[in-house]
Amino acid sequence: MQNNILEVKDLSVGFNIEINNKDQFFYALNGISLEFEKGKMHALAGESGCGKSVFINTILKLLPKNAKITSGEILFENNNLLDIKEEDFRNIRGKKISLIPQDPFMSLNPLYTIENQLLEILNKNDDKEIIKTALEKVKIKNINTVLKSYPHELSGGMKQRVIIAMSIVSDSDLILADEPTTALDVSVSNSILELLSELINSGKTIILITHDLSIVSNYCDRANIMYLGNIVENSTSDKLFKTPLHPYTNALLKALPDKKGVKLQNIKGQISPITEIIQGCKFHPRCEKATEICKTIIPKKINMDETCVMCHLYDKN
Repeated sequence: MQNNILEVKDLSVGFNIEINNKDQFFYALNGISLEFEKGKMHALAGESGCGKSVFINTILKLLPKNAKITSGEILFENNNLLDIKEEDFRNIRGKKISLIPQDPFMSLNPLYTIENQLLEILNKNDDKEIIKTALEKVKIKNINTVLKSYPHELSGGMKQRVIIAMSIVSDSDLILADEPTTALDVSVSNSILELLSELINSGKTIILITHDLSIVSNYCDRANIMYLGNIVENSTSDKLFKTPLHPYTNALLKALPDKKGVKLQNIKGQISPITEIIQGCKFHPRCEKATEICKTIIPKKINMDETCVMCHLYDKN
């Protein structure tokens, strides 16, 4: 579609892992197909270990050496990113597609000032007004002090604002935010999320990785629920919270704080490692609605209005 900035088609990614002195191949992403509309904030939500970060790193072509992409396309500006050579992809990564990481300290060079690192993005030394404007947009007040500072001299929230400013300076069309508020307190987290919303208002597109569905409810236009490498439900955020379809989505929502006096419900069991082979639906060992078919047959993707759900409960055939 012309209004999509990114289209992922049948993407499967796995890893060679040594077990008992023998390399074995295990999938982390299984036939992912998603469309990301321009100017929207799209959530990729699920527990740790679902494959969210693998998905982001595949887009950025930052997978480790033991990873292998076995199928699929990632279309950005009508080009398949997977076909682009590394030396050419450097003109895309950090420029047209940028990353806001979970830990901003790991993405800032401790040996250089913030000013030097921002100017490096522009490859010029006479554009200080551009970087000052970017810092103003992320609500940094003591700009001159911050520019002369080294990363270790800034708080976690301030470092994250600098990372967002880098995305503004690079003028990236697509921003990948990998749990950008995890290490921050509530008030700072909210301010960072408000900044991301302002980027959406200026025409940017954001894919936000999170395990916090309250963030999805308050900030995201669409929600993609991931479980063990599968997108089990894809819907608008409003529809997902009003009428969740997949048992995993329901379980996640029941674990959210809601009304006073209502006991939170834990999801039974734990998410399995990718080295554990699960037949049928990968969620069935933890699912309260699982039947015998769930244990043997992988469910189809069922389209229902604005929602796509991967569950036998909705397969009428």
